[in-house]
Amino acid sequence: MCKPYDASAEHATTRGRGRLEIEVVHHCGIPDGGLCWGPVGSAAAVVIPSSGTVANETRSHSGRSDSPSPSPGILADVNGSSVRIRPLASHHDYDACVALQREVWGAEYDDAVPASLLQVVRHIGGLVLGAFSADRELLGFVFGLTGVKDEKIVHWSHALGVRESARNLGLGRLLKEYQRAELARRGIASVYWTFDPLIAKNAHFNLNRLGARVVEYVPDMYGTTKSPLHHGLATDRFVVVCSTTPVSAGTRRSTPVRGPDALILSNTTPPPEVLFPGVARLPRAISIEVPTDFAQVLVASPTTAAAWHSAVRRHFQWALRNHYAVTGLHRDPLTSRSFYTLELESAAK
Repeated sequence: MCKPYDASAEHATTRGRGRLEIEVVHHCGIPDGGLCWGPVGSAAAVVIPSSGTVANETRSHSGRSDSPSPSPGILADVNGSSVRIRPLASHHDYDACVALQREVWGAEYDDAVPASLLQVVRHIGGLVLGAFSADRELLGFVFGLTGVKDEKIVHWSHALGVRESARNLGLGRLLKEYQRAELARRGIASVYWTFDPLIAKNAHFNLNRLGARVVEYVPDMYGTTKSPLHHGLATDRFVVVCSTTPVSAGTRRSTPVRGPDALILSNTTPPPEVLFPGVARLPRAISIEVPTDFAQVLVASPTTAAAWHSAVRRHFQWALRNHYAVTGLHRDPLTSRSFYTLELESAAK
C-alpha cells in the first residue's frame, strides 16, 4: 500500500488451517495460520494505471453481475484467473459487500458497514473497492474514508475482507495497491489503518513489507464485538500510518534483526516499570515478544491468550510513552519466536 509491492497479498481475513501465506487484516480480524518469511502470495505483480476503464457490472443479490457499463478499474491475472479490481458502483455491489462482511466476520458481527454508508462515502472522497471474479462474483473488498487529521487531508482504510474460497491468492494486496495508487492520484499523501498487535504475520506485512509506522496503541479501540474472530477479547489496536508515494527499492525497510543482547519483554517478564525504574537507565533497544500464532494460543488456552493480551498492552503502552519507536517484527529462525523490535526515537533516527 505504501511501498512497491513484492508481488501479492494484503488484507484477507484468513481462517484457513495451517496455511503459511502472509495475509493481513484491517480493523478487527484475527486470522489463523502460520507466519511465513518467504515470497508473499501468488498473484502476478500488477502496475496500477492512473486511469482506465473496465466493465462496470450491475449485480444481483447473489453477488453476480448482469449488464456492463464503463467504470474505472484494472484487470489482473491471479493464479491463472482474471480478476477485476474496481470501485463498487451499484446497489447490488453494496448488498454483496454487506453479505461478504457477514461471511468474513461472522453472522453475529453487528459492526458491518451498511450498504447506505458504502454508497455515500464515494460521494465525499471515500473508497469502496471490490475484487471480482471472471464470472463477476465479489471475492473481496476494501473500504475507507477520507477526512482531516492534523489539518491535513488523509485517508482512513477501515476494513478489508476476502471470501474464504479466494484467500491466499493475493487479492487483498491487489486491492490495497489499487487503493494506494488512487489515493496518490488524488493527492492524498497519507493513509492510516489499524491492526491487532498480537497477530505477528499482520505485523510482519504491515511494518516490514509495507513500511507502515506505528503512531499509537489504542486499548479496546472498537469495544468488545460479537465477532467470533475476537473471542470476547478487548480489541486493542495499533494505529499505523503510511505514505501513498512509493519509495525506491534502495530505501525500503529490510526485515529487522533482533540484537543478541536486546532485552525481551514477554508475557512472563516483570512489567517494564519494574525492569526500568528510571528514565535515564532506558536501554537503546528492546524487543517485545508476541505469539507467532496467536490464533493457535487462543484455541489451546484462552487463559494464556488473555495473559499475552494483557502483557502486550502493558509493554507497548510503556514503550510508546517512553518514546520508543517500533521498527519492525523479527522471527527467530531457530526458535520460531516472534518479536517486535523497538528503539529509542533518538537512536532510531
